[in-house]
Amino acid sequence: MPNDKKIEILLWDGHRTERELIREMLTKIGCNVTAVRDEQECLRRFSARKYNLVIFDQGLPDLDVREFVADLGEIDELTPVAMMATLDIEFYEEKYGDSNIDFLIVKPFELAQLRNLVEEAMSLWQRLKGRA
Repeated sequence: MPNDKKIEILLWDGHRTERELIREMLTKIGCNVTAVRDEQECLRRFSARKYNLVIFDQGLPDLDVREFVADLGEIDELTPVAMMATLDIEFYEEKYGDSNIDFLIVKPFELAQLRNLVEEAMSLWQRLKGRA
């Protein structure tokens, strides 16, 4: 992972224990992490500064995934979005395939899987920002 500039990640998970564990994992691989616990705070933080990646948990009560991802896109359509899922990826691809979710990672995941996600997201972010 390039260390010349820290990777900025916005993490939204409503479960405190999981949020802190994932924050620790991301920090361990060299990311700056802003961790939030609700949708409004996530959108407020995303509006206030630039991030390289947004990661959110699909299993949050009352979450309309399509609407949330659309709200992120209205703020900055070039920032990659990753959804943490709990079922087979095929289920989510079928359900949300036409939304702007760039990456899926299935819980529980290991550090290596998270590192791969961040690397792929950074590559996408650099390509998208380069074209903008």
